[in-house]
Amino acid sequence: MIAKNLIHLQISNFNLPVIHIINATSHNDIENTIKKNMQETRDFLKYTPVVINVANLTHKNNWEKLYQSILETKLYVIGACSCNDNKLKKIIIKSGLPILTENILSQHHSLYNSQKKLIKQIKNTNNNTQLIHTPIRSGQQIYARNRDLIIINDVSAGAEIIADGNIHIYGIMRGRILAGASGNTTCQIFCTQFFPELISIDGNYWIGDQIPKKFMGKSVRVSLQNNTLIIHSL
Repeated sequence: MIAKNLIHLQISNFNLPVIHIINATSHNDIENTIKKNMQETRDFLKYTPVVINVANLTHKNNWEKLYQSILETKLYVIGACSCNDNKLKKIIIKSGLPILTENILSQHHSLYNSQKKLIKQIKNTNNNTQLIHTPIRSGQQIYARNRDLIIINDVSAGAEIIADGNIHIYGIMRGRILAGASGNTTCQIFCTQFFPELISIDGNYWIGDQIPKKFMGKSVRVSLQNNTLIIHSL
């Protein structure tokens, strides 16, 4: 007998950066340019899923070589979009990638712009920062003593993130997040997908039910003003 309820299928919105290929005459130049941009952001985008905009390409371009060059940068290419050449479309599909439509991608542009703002903020942080690339599971507690904390992944419900400095979370935040734990009222919290169980700065906290619903799932910045938590959209 086949067991029931083994999986749950749900339609969800994915937030995907899009790389626009302007000129594909030099695959090495494209690869080097992407790598340079990643280095400038301290490899912040390494292993990030991306979509390739191929509006400026035709079947005469060497898609396989271009695709391989982008993979060499440690980005995960999960699809292509804006393909105007039917022959190129067949080549891309044959390479194992789907063709994504613009109406699917348009909903992601606002979050991508927020992510770029967050990258700029992280580039301006000092070297006294703890950086974590791995997911934070339920039951885990992370504490960054006397420094800022940057997490480039998801934080599960039941996890607790604590820092004496600022906290940046590039991913889905579902746990408890406490910044300024040693009493710094100027510390802030930055999240790209905001679903916390609790947020706190310098001991001033809100539980999830107290957070305005309009901010849930959004990119936000949380600060403290006159002992009151303030949430700003990014």
